[in-house]
Formats: sequence, structure tokens, C-alpha cells
Amino acid sequence: MDVWGSFELDLSGSRTLGGSASDRDLSAGSLARTWADISTRVGRNDLPALLVNTVGMGLLSDPVELRIGLENTWTTCEWPGLAADRDLWVTLFDMAREPGTFLDETELRPITELPETLCAYRAAAPGHEEGLSWTASFERAHWFATRLGGAAGGEHRIFEMDVPREWVLASFRRTRGESEYIVDTTQNAGDAMREVLPEQWQSLLAAPLDDEQAGPALD
Repeated sequence: MDVWGSFELDLSGSRTLGGSASDRDLSAGSLARTWADISTRVGRNDLPALLVNTVGMGLLSDPVELRIGLENTWTTCEWPGLAADRDLWVTLFDMAREPGTFLDETELRPITELPETLCAYRAAAPGHEEGLSWTASFERAHWFATRLGGAAGGEHRIFEMDVPREWVLASFRRTRGESEYIVDTTQNAGDAMREVLPEQWQSLLAAPLDDEQAGPALD
């Protein structure tokens, strides 16, 4: 089964139609609409299902609206990486991009605007190390590892990776202020990742974030 067809297996039944959107509202014969129209009154954690359904039905065929939908869904949903399969997210981001570009919020930027490699961090529970969401800020990764890891009652580790710019699918920094990069970790990322040991955390927290780590100023 391909990643598109398996989407419903990854969600609870309450989310497979994107919250309040009905079969009639999302029928294949409906006219294409804007993401704002489609997502009205839909709960934030139901947005991934809604996005996949509308794209699959051809209701979000405008590339600009797809980019708006992706940015809104990823930055609004509480845990987007857990709401759908990793390969499905990569497919959606690939659909929104053109060759040699990455998504900066809702706009396309040439990949050459990024450094050749970006130092990025990810806090993750066991089994979720190779997720798509990474940050240029060690401080932010540390926050996720300590605050959210403690709240969830489980251990979170921090991983570091020198990300080739060709692996960057998107950059979301303005909405949540997290210096977030969406990284295609299907590209043998496991071999490139290394754990940041707890005894290294304090020294990294004290280190200033240089311009290259922070990424380019994408205004």
C-alpha cells in the first residue's frame, strides 16, 4: 500500500475526514477552494487529515494554496509528525516545491540561499529519532527534551546532524519562533545523526548561536 492509501490507518476514525468537513463538502465534484475556506471551523489537530483528503480529491490543486495549507497545518497541529506517516509528509512537501527550492513559510526560496550544511538538533523519544522536525536552536531542542520529556513521563534524547541543504524541505521560523527546519530524513539520516550527551548540554546552552547556525535572514 502506498503512503497515500495508508493514511487512514495512521489516524483515529474521528480524524479521517478532517473534523467537521463531511463527505459531501469534500466530494470530488466540488470546486477547488482556498485553504482558508476549506479549513474553516476545523480543529487544529484535524488539519492533517483535511489537508490529505483535499489534496487527494484535487480540491487543493493550486500550488500557492497547497503551500498555505502545509504551513498552517504543520505549525498549528500539536504533533504533526505523529499525525501522518513520514513518507506522506515528504510527498506533500515535494508536491509544494519546485526543483532546487525549499518552502520558507508559504513562499518558495532557492535552496542556494541556505548554507551548504546546517547544524540542526532534534529532541526525540525512543523510536522517533528520525522525524522531520529539526531546529537550529539547541536551546529549543533542550526545552523539548526537558519540559516535554518530563511531562510525558519518558526519556527524551537530543540528536545533532549536519544537514545538507538539499535535504531541507521547509523552514518555519516566524509562526512559532522555533528556528524549525523540515528535513527529509529518508535520505539516510540515521547515518548522519549523532547524540548530544547530557554532559554536553550545559556548554551548548551557554554557546551563542552564530549566523550560520541560525540560517539566513529570509525576509
